[in-house]
Amino acid sequence: MITTIIIILFLLQVISFYFIALLNAKISRFNNMEQKQQQVLNDMEDSFSAYIAEIRDENNRLLKELQNTDAPKTTNLEILEKPSIKEASTFEAPISFVSKQIAASSYLKTAQTTTKKVPKTVKEKVLFHYEQGKTTDEIAKMLQIGKTEVELFLKFND
Repeated sequence: MITTIIIILFLLQVISFYFIALLNAKISRFNNMEQKQQQVLNDMEDSFSAYIAEIRDENNRLLKELQNTDAPKTTNLEILEKPSIKEASTFEAPISFVSKQIAASSYLKTAQTTTKKVPKTVKEKVLFHYEQGKTTDEIAKMLQIGKTEVELFLKFND
């Protein structure tokens, strides 16, 4: 009688160890999945921040181009008549108005110089240049996109 109880207890203990190992394996699998999701989230955040920085740079370049196309010329007399920094009580930013046609033509000129005619989409361009043996830095410089964005295109292509 005692031997049957001991055998039953031993079997229950083996079964409980099996379930504990099974639960441990599931928990580790969920932890690995959570780490992968966190890594993907970080990659996406990096990609978005690089994209936003590139957009900001492009907008700054557009503003500089617009300022260069419609900069008013000043004479020596106007420079002498302007109050010095010590005399001015407040600083006012110069206001310049640019026609929509000048802005559009300048923007189109900048946009046309940055696009390539090889493939149609950016992803196709990245893959095309990567297949030619170019590095991610070279592709990013050629296409004027972020290195992280190039790496994401290559990563999600597989």
